[in-house]
Amino acid sequence: MLALTCALTILSLPVFANDQETKYVTEEGPGRLVTTTVVQPEKPSMRERLKEIERQEQRASLRNTQNMPKVAVMYINNSQTTYDEDIDNILLPALKTAINEDTYSYIDGTPYVEKLNKIGIVDITTAERADIIDAFEGEDLDYAVFVQVDPFIRKDKMTFFTVGKEMTSIVPFKIIDIKNNKYLYNGKFTEVAKDSSMVGGIGNKSVALKALDKVSEEMSAIIDVRLPKEKQNAQKN
Repeated sequence: MLALTCALTILSLPVFANDQETKYVTEEGPGRLVTTTVVQPEKPSMRERLKEIERQEQRASLRNTQNMPKVAVMYINNSQTTYDEDIDNILLPALKTAINEDTYSYIDGTPYVEKLNKIGIVDITTAERADIIDAFEGEDLDYAVFVQVDPFIRKDKMTFFTVGKEMTSIVPFKIIDIKNNKYLYNGKFTEVAKDSSMVGGIGNKSVALKALDKVSEEMSAIIDVRLPKEKQNAQKN
């Protein structure tokens, strides 16, 4: 009996035939031994596991993108200066940062500006909201952000000791809820920058860009507060 018990104990231990299967010895009834084979699934290779992780990340990224609000950004530089590119290099990056790719789907609104121009709307600041909305008809967009840089107002100032310059920047700014046909913000930024020197030689550019730095800060703050960070369904009338 002792020898039989030891034999059964040894036979009951798992025996690994290979990496894919495991054999177990079980007892069915008095004196009868039955061997049962349990097939283990083959482990995926490192390359297959990396591919699966990549597929999961792509699916998650697609879901996130689909849930992001689509924002058309219409930017017009109408300042008519010799340093328009420097102006663009302040405001466009500010827009990109505020309407960031982690939260929004940023859409270049240039085609919509051109569409409005074709129907006779050159100055969008004076256009009716309904006309602007019509430019987006049939488009899968949630919001529109409109920015226009108007010509600067310059004032030269002189005292007995100094020569100074004052530049006023005027930037109309709108945020439109396209699906619900309403303004989320409709106004303009007006910022004044000044500079002076005892020897003169102050240029328009340096003072104007200083004013635009203030505009970019205000614009970013308004976008953060007024532009929804999630998609919204159209309201039923």
